[in-house]
Amino acid sequence: MKSTKRVRREPAEAKSLILGAAEKLMLDEGYGAVSVRAVAKVAGLSSALVHYYFETTDDLLVMLYRRTSDRDMEYLKDALSADDPLMALWSYQTDAARTALGVEFLALANHRKVIRTEISRHAQRARRLQAKTLARFLDAAGAGVKGCSPEGTSMLLTSVSRNLIMETAVGISLGHADARAYIIQELGKLRSQR
Repeated sequence: MKSTKRVRREPAEAKSLILGAAEKLMLDEGYGAVSVRAVAKVAGLSSALVHYYFETTDDLLVMLYRRTSDRDMEYLKDALSADDPLMALWSYQTDAARTALGVEFLALANHRKVIRTEISRHAQRARRLQAKTLARFLDAAGAGVKGCSPEGTSMLLTSVSRNLIMETAVGISLGHADARAYIIQELGKLRSQR
């Protein structure tokens, strides 16, 4: 009879292992694959231990979203404080690896109100930060008065980048190069006015 020795982990390490397994499942197989049992299997832990730290799957998903959105917020702050914040923001927006998890959470939000609330809170905060930076460029170019608001510009950049990523994932590319070139051209115009 083979005996298995239990490994005692610190709570923070166990939670991180569980959340890492949940993130991997979500990225590899989609949000529908994330269950306590599946997460436990990927993490190499018992389902009971996962339940010990996360009473429900919703608790696990909320904590995963908070962890990933906190990490995402740090990336955003780095982009907005870069030497060239407009291009750094565009690079941040078009990072397919970063966006893939966000798209899964958006799909999950259709089924879980608690995730919808978390996404709304995070997205509003991120949009405000982006708008603050964009406002400086739009005001310098005089575009804020006659054109789209900083918040609207942030929303447009997010929408275009997310659509480019989602379409690329399913093999659609028609118009992508033109859309990217147009956005980069317009961001270049804003950069040159400052």
